[in-house]
Amino acid sequence: MVTWVGEPLTGETPVGTLVAVALVKGTGRLQGAIEMLEKGEDDAIHQVRVSCRRLRSDLRLFRKLLAGDWAGELRADLAALAAACGEARDLEVIAALVQETATSEDDPEHVATILSTLTVGLERAAARSAEVVASERTVQLVKDLEAIAETPELKQKASRPCSEVLPQLLESARHTFSGAADQLKPWTEDDDWHEVRLLAKRVRYAADTSAAVLGEEAKEVATQAAKFQELLGQHQDHCAAADALKGLANAAAEQGDAELCFTLGRLTERHRAARKPLREEFLSLYHRP
Repeated sequence: MVTWVGEPLTGETPVGTLVAVALVKGTGRLQGAIEMLEKGEDDAIHQVRVSCRRLRSDLRLFRKLLAGDWAGELRADLAALAAACGEARDLEVIAALVQETATSEDDPEHVATILSTLTVGLERAAARSAEVVASERTVQLVKDLEAIAETPELKQKASRPCSEVLPQLLESARHTFSGAADQLKPWTEDDDWHEVRLLAKRVRYAADTSAAVLGEEAKEVATQAAKFQELLGQHQDHCAAADALKGLANAAAEQGDAELCFTLGRLTERHRAARKPLREEFLSLYHRP
């Protein structure tokens, strides 16, 4: 597994060195997640997905410093791997939410049927994810990452000191997030809320990467972004649950099972209703002086 063994980073360190450090650490994180999956450990698929996202975030953060086409190709491969792990993770979260939000007013047999359906889907999706993670394509991706992390191809501007470049890169990520978050209203479409969540995640990852040099300043940004991400993540989980349950309700209706369809409808509306307080909490936190 690749690890960073170089000198400690300072404000005077060329930012290109931080690029290499981020790639080395990101590659090691992905390798560790893959090993978790090979051992059958809990949360392994999620960790593979997170590792891919963090690497993609770093490649995006440093995109103006990277030379050649390698970064775009890596981002595409990492996106494909993350997507292959997405369905299993989503179903795992949805099943947990349904179990958590079901009440004594819901028909227990219907709830058991719903959870069984989600669990079967989860097991199948997890098997497909594991197959992709173990594939030759993923093995080659890790090899490519290891090779590139040793000597990434960079532009001349990557020789500038971290203290000069990183604040600009971090501020750019924050500005993009703020521009989208400023547009959010309680009635804004789900997809727009999800986009702001992704932007908050980028700020968090950018701040985490920058913290090795910028210290407390970046850590504070990461902490704040994590709070936004947490709230918006809960919001997205309820949106995903509502969509999945609506799909099951449509299937139940087609099969003529009106009672199951009714239970699914109740659960769907419950998750839709859960969005409102989360939106209000986010807007209150975001606009707090």
